[in-house]
Amino acid sequence: MSTYPATTSFVNILVFVKPSAIPEKKFDVTTVPATPIITEKDTVINYQIFDSSGLDIVFTGMTVLPLGSDQLSAPSVSLSGKLLTFSDANTKKVNLNIILEFLNKSVKDGEFSHDPQISNVPQT
Repeated sequence: MSTYPATTSFVNILVFVKPSAIPEKKFDVTTVPATPIITEKDTVINYQIFDSSGLDIVFTGMTVLPLGSDQLSAPSVSLSGKLLTFSDANTKKVNLNIILEFLNKSVKDGEFSHDPQISNVPQT
């Protein structure tokens, strides 16, 4: 049996969602880490809804800003909706703004979003 070193870097980000004290805001979303620093090329990034305060909240997708960025792949949402995964080429030093898109399945018009950043710092 051969042992090979891991060749792909994985970054897992926990997502916490709780109802906001400000009704217009709907939810407070926290990601840990808040701004992941990506240092390896072709890194797989996983956002996982870890705690949603007992509500049926799922991912529906993601948008990347600026539009047309060549750093992040299209996202994939797991069958349960609790995991959103994409890859980061990490070939340019840049901060990327992403918009995580959610749905509270318990209510009508339950869409909401959160806009964390990813910091690409390729190794030279």
